[in-house]
Amino acid sequence: QYGSGNALVRAARELAADNRDQARILLEFGDGTPEGVQGAHVTDAAQQGDKVALQAFAITGSWLGRGMADLAAVLDPEAFVIGGGVSEAGDLLFVPTRASFLEHLTGRDQRVPPTLRLAELGNDAGIVGAADLARQ
Repeated sequence: QYGSGNALVRAARELAADNRDQARILLEFGDGTPEGVQGAHVTDAAQQGDKVALQAFAITGSWLGRGMADLAAVLDPEAFVIGGGVSEAGDLLFVPTRASFLEHLTGRDQRVPPTLRLAELGNDAGIVGAADLARQ
């Protein structure tokens, strides 16, 4: 809901509608309207320095990091692996996610925090896993 590609697009569209002059690059990718903005557009615009696209990544990363910190408090995992299509944005998502995660992690000064990694297969993980199951 809050840390997905859909959440990223939703945030980018809302921000672009309210800040059209700061979202010029993003809106150019999205046919000039916030409604035309798609996930890849947000990544491309952020890579070109669009403030609104960068802010959308910051918002999404913040929510994702908070959710992971909550899960870490309950499950105490060794690692989190971030996957899906939005993970292909790399550091655009990873940096704000990691900052938020470490900020909200319970007991962060008394324990080694879980490792955060980007999935190597990105958005293809599900199809690769299904193919592997089919082989067996």
